[in-house]
Amino acid sequence: MKIVSAPYTHAHSFRALKRLHKAIIRNQVLPCNLHKLYQAMLHLERYVERLNRKRSKNRASSRIKA
Repeated sequence: MKIVSAPYTHAHSFRALKRLHKAIIRNQVLPCNLHKLYQAMLHLERYVERLNRKRSKNRASSRIKA
C-alpha cells in the first residue's frame, strides 16, 4: 500500500467516524482502542477513495476504447 503524506479531508474524517460509530453500536470496539481504530479508519477511507478513483479511470478508458 502506498503511503500518502497529504492531510485527510473532512470527507475522510466524516466517513471514518461513521464507520467507527457503527462499530461502537455493534459493540465491536473497546473504549481503549478508539484512537487506534479511528486512525485505521482514516487510512482505510483514503485507500478506498484511491481505489474508487482508479476504478473510475479504468472504466472511462475502456469506454473510450470501445
